[in-house]
Amino acid sequence: MTRRAVLVLAAALALARAAHAGHGGVPTVALTEPEYLKWLLDSRQPVVVVDLRSPRDFRRGHLPGAISVPLTELDRRFAEIPTQPMVVLYCRCPLEEAATAYSFLETKGYANHVVLQEGYDGWLKRRYPLDSKPD
Repeated sequence: MTRRAVLVLAAALALARAAHAGHGGVPTVALTEPEYLKWLLDSRQPVVVVDLRSPRDFRRGHLPGAISVPLTELDRRFAEIPTQPMVVLYCRCPLEEAATAYSFLETKGYANHVVLQEGYDGWLKRRYPLDSKPD
């Protein structure tokens, strides 16, 4: 099996998995693995990456090409997030908080969005690259 086939299969499995639906109050959330997002970015596939952390944290370092829409401003700024192509949300927060953002976007008509499994910390753990903006 080729590397691409493995990544596509892993992505399909991750997207099909629901995150603790009905257990502990976390809404059903589509997840994607950091490896799949890195592959999308490396192969220049169309994807919108949304950083839900504070603007200060965003400036310190964020996933390549990410846009900053802090979770605390999502209700006012969600229109800045395109509905297509796939939207990947991430933060450095509990899954419940990312799930809230996911559910909110769903109520606004977004259908092609996922939450990054392990969030920002999972990306860092794998030593994947970051972009940064100076203060």
